Amino acid sequence: MALARPQFHGLLKSYIRKHLIICLSLAGVGGVAWHYGVCEARKKAYADFYKTYDAAADNERMTKLGLFQSNPGPGH
Repeated sequence: MALARPQFHGLLKSYIRKHLIICLSLAGVGGVAWHYGVCEARKKAYADFYKTYDAAADNERMTKLGLFQSNPGPGH
């Protein structure tokens, strides 16, 4: 039984081609996973928050607490 001859010419080229395909595939899968796992979840969380958020009520609450320098609130 004879041993297979080693590849002498084009070894780097074939190595790079193989690993570039693997790298780009994994990057694509990772990008899609990040988009649907993180970005879409964030968009949904922001949308859920702003469905019930009342900016005027929040402003009134912060004014009563005296958090604004330009408008210290009642009693100041």
